[in-house]
Amino acid sequence: MNRFISLTLSVVALVAIQGCATKTYGRQGSLTDYEKESMSCREIDLDLAKTRGFIDHVNKESEFSGKDVLAFLGDFGIGNSMEKSAALESANARIARLSELKRTKQCPASPV
Repeated sequence: MNRFISLTLSVVALVAIQGCATKTYGRQGSLTDYEKESMSCREIDLDLAKTRGFIDHVNKESEFSGKDVLAFLGDFGIGNSMEKSAALESANARIARLSELKRTKQCPASPV
């Protein structure tokens, strides 16, 4: 019985640690109708730069760390991979919509 309790507590502790180990990055929101109507070419360029900065941040934060070891023990790293994919997918979708809006509004090419 004592061994069962010890094993149960170990499993609960591992699950608790794993829950804290999954990285979170956030999401980029979809482009709203208000943004489509009101954004100027300059604001579109700024938003594109901000969203690309978000992608850089996600890529940097997803580099291997101690949290990855804990996450791997809990779910073989699947949670971190799924979180990164979802964050990048939201950013890439926003970039696509912003680029489409930029073409629609016939904005000049972005300065490099």
